[in-house]
Amino acid sequence: MATSPRTEPSDTTRRGNTSGDETKAKILDATLVTLKADGIVGTSARAIAKTGDFNQALIFYHFGSVDDAVLGAVASMSQRRLAEHKPKLDRVTSLPELITVARELHEGDVAENNMTVFAQAFAGATAKPELGPKLYDELRPWRDLVTQTIDRVLADVPMRSVIDTEQISQIISALFLGIELMDDLDPAATDADGLFDTLEGLARILDLLLKSPALAVLAGDA
Repeated sequence: MATSPRTEPSDTTRRGNTSGDETKAKILDATLVTLKADGIVGTSARAIAKTGDFNQALIFYHFGSVDDAVLGAVASMSQRRLAEHKPKLDRVTSLPELITVARELHEGDVAENNMTVFAQAFAGATAKPELGPKLYDELRPWRDLVTQTIDRVLADVPMRSVIDTEQISQIISALFLGIELMDDLDPAATDADGLFDTLEGLARILDLLLKSPALAVLAGDA
């Protein structure tokens, strides 16, 4: 059966797609800036459009609603952070190193005021429950990456079969998110350093215990 030749997109189509992508990116950037400056309550279509200097109708054309623009902005920010820190996590070989990367991620979030975005988005989800599951899904790539890192770090640990790395990943993610949100409320922003110091110390102890000969003996008796 003869097949029709593939038709390459026209220059006009390419320009249209590029223009649309640029407009969406502009809307997402304006949404992030508005969330940081005005909070979720002040993040309206009008406020976002004023921040980005574009017609507010573009928000509804490209995203359908302000809520979806907020979700898209959170996803965009999260993906950028993930791309930046994935190579670091890929090089992690111990639990203390994992905490070190988490500290670096936190320091970057503080410098860029990223956690204000998450905190405001979560605040919005309390008033609009349909946002909650969607925001939770945006954190899934981080949990998956942390799980993969822990799987690799603990691959040769005795009794590895009884360690639920997904649950450990959930705990680490919850701790990190809690530190981030608390730090966002702390004007002095000093508590987080102490918490990460404590976590690094605990990680070193746990790392030693997991690699100890005694645990290997217990694993042999199990």
